Amino acid sequence: MERAGFWPRVHRLVPAVVVAVAVVMRRGEVAAASTDAVAHLLNRATFGPTAELVDEVRRVGTTAWVDAQLNAAPDADAALDQRLAAYSTLTMSTAELLAAYPEQQAGMRDPATSPARIRAELVAARIVRGVHATAQLREVLVDFWANHFNVYGSEGPTRWTITAYERDTLRPYVLGRFEDLLRATAQSPAMLYYLDNYVSVASGARGEGSGINENYARELMELHTLGVHGGYTQEDVEAVAHTLTGWTITAPRAGTIDFQYVPRFHDPSPQAVLGSTIGRGQMDQGTSVLHALATHPSTAAFIARKLVQRFVNDEPPASLVKKVEEAFLSTHGDLSAVMRTLLTAREFSSTRHRAAKLKAPLEFVVSALRAVGADMTNGWPAARLVGLLGQSLYEAVPPTGWSELAPAVVSASGMLSRVDAAQRISAGTLEGATVDTTQWNGTGTGRSGATKLLSSILFRRTSKATRQAIQHAAEANASPTLQAALVLASPEFQQQ
Repeated sequence: MERAGFWPRVHRLVPAVVVAVAVVMRRGEVAAASTDAVAHLLNRATFGPTAELVDEVRRVGTTAWVDAQLNAAPDADAALDQRLAAYSTLTMSTAELLAAYPEQQAGMRDPATSPARIRAELVAARIVRGVHATAQLREVLVDFWANHFNVYGSEGPTRWTITAYERDTLRPYVLGRFEDLLRATAQSPAMLYYLDNYVSVASGARGEGSGINENYARELMELHTLGVHGGYTQEDVEAVAHTLTGWTITAPRAGTIDFQYVPRFHDPSPQAVLGSTIGRGQMDQGTSVLHALATHPSTAAFIARKLVQRFVNDEPPASLVKKVEEAFLSTHGDLSAVMRTLLTAREFSSTRHRAAKLKAPLEFVVSALRAVGADMTNGWPAARLVGLLGQSLYEAVPPTGWSELAPAVVSASGMLSRVDAAQRISAGTLEGATVDTTQWNGTGTGRSGATKLLSSILFRRTSKATRQAIQHAAEANASPTLQAALVLASPEFQQQ
């Protein structure tokens, strides 16, 4: 381990690497584009390429690989299941979690039975899945939709319902129909609590002064479906809120926290939404509104743009957004067909979009662990590292979730934290991640050694400055693990 001498060596040996990254983050620029379409696909549709995965895609072809990912059975990864067995909360019902991890009194806190353990295991499992899952595209999409339908996991009853939110609300639908995903989130106790719809009732239904709460209705249209410019009005917000009254949750004292519809809390009167009338009714009023929003052209345009922005470029190409929008409309929101259109489009593989995005903290940490072949025995330390880098999972306070655009992803000063994280990962000192630190011993020195090391981690071309930085580090007798850390800290690795 070279901890004591690490920082001086970084600043002496590779100023070009750190400065280049800082410039990229500050100006939104990217390094010279790679010509490797396989690496580009894997940088966007997975949590990072590995040698085995690169070989697989080259063998079967990009389209066949995409199709295999889209059709991968979510429960057909026995090796992953063995790793996840360490996290017992993942398979527990909300009632079981309430019983096993009850509210704790001040001064009598036991970490082993604290409700905080539930989210800790969930985010640890997210790391393990990201590193080891064979259905990589599904894991990337879970991250996308968890951010799109953001909830705060460390507050109130959500401390017990966050597991069901990911397991039962998000995961089954990320490659299904958008309308089903939307309805599942609308009826999720986590979302009902987070955006206050659980207290939204008909006027006076819960006593004097009670009535609708507009929070969920507004975010439903602004962030989940139509988009801020989707054509809705304040009157639409109020009308949608009325249709969703009575959609609430059971009290924790009942022994569980589940969705329930309470007819006496509902306002059954007709409502005018987006120029159409929702007739008098009960719970069906809310489901009718969700259907109208899920199938609205503005929703297709909004979701298409956001997906292309995530998978292609912060400034999404209009032609690809249009293709994805049309796929959404023509398939009635079939997210598998939508993703196939996106990932196999000519625009997606265009060289102008390669290395055009910056990795968010989760993407950086997980891709680094994959790059060094880490064996994850405990995902929680890595999840904590992701939080320290600025993206604590299920703890984004605003309903917009964590921004994925370059200015918000990492700053020039934040890059130093990534350099430190890279050194911990490559040296195998990050707890819970076992790394074979001898794997780079035979890389060699000089230009050929630098090229070999870079290609074994990046799988694409690199700038002259980065190659020279690694070469100079080797010539200065930097250890192989330190050289690997510098690759993980390079501009090329920070970019997708």
